[in-house]
Amino acid sequence: MTDRASALVSCILAGCCAALAGVSAKLISSPVLPTPFLSPTLRTAACVTSVILSNAVMWVSFTTALQGMRTVTCTAATTTVNFLVSGIVGYLVFGEILSLSWWLGVTLIIVGVICLAQDQEEKKKAE
Repeated sequence: MTDRASALVSCILAGCCAALAGVSAKLISSPVLPTPFLSPTLRTAACVTSVILSNAVMWVSFTTALQGMRTVTCTAATTTVNFLVSGIVGYLVFGEILSLSWWLGVTLIIVGVICLAQDQEEKKKAE
């Protein structure tokens, strides 16, 4: 695998871990998913542990990705994956509605981040 492909895989992993951290944090107080086999204290401890581990893996993956691609490109890829995975997990796990305005908003954010990344690439080439 090339350095760029490896960096992209690390960006995807970082985005997924960021989304998992958010889902774990939401599960701490969410009544949507009852866990009859876990006490509230154990559930909270498991979710907090998941938040910490997810963030640790996310930062390691993101830092690894930075070695193979530019900062703005890496941030754009990670942010895109995070938004998409968070939305899909929210829909599947929490029954959240992904309205047209949600999709439009995510699309605008992703397009904006991509435009910033391309602008940075063009400025770098011009120098």
